[in-house]
Amino acid sequence: MTARILAATAAALTILLAGGCGGVSDKTYAELEQQRDDVLTWARELSAVASTTLATSPEDATEAYDGVDQKGVSDKYKSYKYNVQADFAAEQQDPLDALRDELEEFSPTFSGNSLRLSHGDLTAHFQTYPKAPGAVGLVVEGPPIEIDQEDMSDWDGFVVGEPVDLQ
Repeated sequence: MTARILAATAAALTILLAGGCGGVSDKTYAELEQQRDDVLTWARELSAVASTTLATSPEDATEAYDGVDQKGVSDKYKSYKYNVQADFAAEQQDPLDALRDELEEFSPTFSGNSLRLSHGDLTAHFQTYPKAPGAVGLVVEGPPIEIDQEDMSDWDGFVVGEPVDLQ
């Protein structure tokens, strides 16, 4: 009986020292913060290129951690990725062609009405809207990072749809 109590105590201590049962390590939070920094840096770079190329400034720029994968049939997410979104009001006839010429270093490819780019494990796309001539949207995002919804919503760095400065 005493051996079982000692074994259970040792197991409990091991779980606590390892970060708790189901808890999130500081490494995961550091990874989320690094992704935010990387996405913001690239979004600001792309925004600067778009501002110069399209002769306009970004409008309604927001940042968010979006839930990606859901747990089975539940509505709770098990991973998140950080993204930045912004809009530009361009007066050019072919804004995506002009952007492609300026963004060759990111291997741009066309997909329908969007221009897709990659930079390491980050992705971005500029897109036009058929029913809104001159409107160009930008989305920059990182890959999903595994973290439970409860842990994510408890984190101080969690943001959804907050305004962000891209200049």
